[in-house]
Amino acid sequence: MKKFLGLALSLLLSFQIAGASEPVFETDEQFEAGRALRDEGMKAFRAGDAKAALLKMEEALGNRPNNTQLLGFVIFLAVQLDDADRAAEAATLYAASGQAPSAGIQRGLSLLLAAERWAPLKIAFEANVAAKGKATLVYSVPTDMKLIEGIAAAPDGTLFVSSVVSGALYALEGETPRLIADGKAYGMDSFFGITFDAKRGSLLATYGWVPQSTSGSATVSKTGVAEFDATTGALKNNWVLDGTAEKHQIADILVGRDGTIFASDASGRAVYKVSGDALEKAFDLPGSLSPQGMAETASGDLILSDWGRGLWRLDRASGSVSALGAPMGTHLVGIDGLVIHQGKLIGIQNAGTPQRLIEIVISKDGKSVTSVQSIGQMLDGFDEPTLGVSTPTGFYFVAGSQWPKFAAGGALRDGASHKETAILKLQ
Repeated sequence: MKKFLGLALSLLLSFQIAGASEPVFETDEQFEAGRALRDEGMKAFRAGDAKAALLKMEEALGNRPNNTQLLGFVIFLAVQLDDADRAAEAATLYAASGQAPSAGIQRGLSLLLAAERWAPLKIAFEANVAAKGKATLVYSVPTDMKLIEGIAAAPDGTLFVSSVVSGALYALEGETPRLIADGKAYGMDSFFGITFDAKRGSLLATYGWVPQSTSGSATVSKTGVAEFDATTGALKNNWVLDGTAEKHQIADILVGRDGTIFASDASGRAVYKVSGDALEKAFDLPGSLSPQGMAETASGDLILSDWGRGLWRLDRASGSVSALGAPMGTHLVGIDGLVIHQGKLIGIQNAGTPQRLIEIVISKDGKSVTSVQSIGQMLDGFDEPTLGVSTPTGFYFVAGSQWPKFAAGGALRDGASHKETAILKLQ
């Protein structure tokens, strides 16, 4: 066992060593080529040709070597083909990224690999999904308020949350949250990212339509940014984006230090800013997959989380965008919320296993990620964490949104059980 433990620890150490390596940069051309090859691989697998599928996934991974989802496909297919050497090699890289594959894939590895090869991998995977960090439960949102997504904080410490399925904004006061605004009354089907703008004394919220919305439709519904009075719930401003939910979904929001309101468009692959009575495109992101959270750097530029690709730097002076590089073995897929707290960049990552909070360090030149450290994972209340907020008293976040439990129209999926939504404070 000591020998196996030593091998497992060496896998994890290799990740630390990789963190000091030269960053890997993914071009838009590599991204598109990788996606096309992945689709070809999936098509081949559905046609029953696992060998061809593996070849295509390997080509895709060659274009996107830091993509852990592609690496997971390679492991699965190598197991299907009884290719022990490739399965072990890919699984070792997967473990080094801090992730663990599904129970089914692990079972396949355990049957395929010799004991001396499987044992250290098993130990490494178990270490990767062990609980890490500490958090305190500060509020349990009742189950009649469904699919809590965003969180904001007023200067007096009051916390606010947004709901996708219920389509409302709430203040977390007392045992029962206080309704601030019902989006359906304004034609706003679902609320997503929210923030409290202290200068305006207002609660800002993004809204739009997604399949889980209980009203509206993709062909009719609008998306945009709304400003509400946080006490009375009165609508003060409504910045509506041209076009419908077929092509746009304003997702997250950030108020810069200079007061500029930025909003990411998850479907339209862009970032907008409030300009007078309209939303004006500030950054075009044709190479992105799903723009989400944003954080402002000390220089005033923005760091954007792209749920499907990683992180982008948005240069406010020039309007240029650039995908950040990262050391080989760095898992950056699936970052939803992105917040600067006490000078540190924190990402809320809900793709992969484990779902986690990570501290991200960016190079001095701002071009790449230099290291990623998990600071909270597998904690009580975790069930698809989404967004967070930095306050003088700590970092608060939505730990249990339960997104995967909701189907079209906000109905619970068969067999799903909706629990109270945990709002945690990171310790």
